Amino acid sequence: MQFDPKVILQGNADKRALEENPTSGFTASGASTQEPTQQLGKDPMRMAGPVGAFALRQMQDPEFAKSIAGWQQAFAQSNQGMEFNMAKIQMGAG
Repeated sequence: MQFDPKVILQGNADKRALEENPTSGFTASGASTQEPTQQLGKDPMRMAGPVGAFALRQMQDPEFAKSIAGWQQAFAQSNQGMEFNMAKIQMGAG
């Protein structure tokens, strides 16, 4: 296979632009809204990554935190959630 370097560079630039400005729906980071992730006067290449805005909203918005807690409770009752929690318990005991 041969790839055109210009196409790859443009694709990477497009990906970075989409990560910073989601248009709608869910993003790879799990955010479902178009919350700004950059504050004025701050470095746009922040260290927290795209998940920072999600975590900040979860800490500041009680309704959002409640909806996340409901999802986490449902996940914990699923087969995958039970496996995940068992692995966490085993890591803590070892």
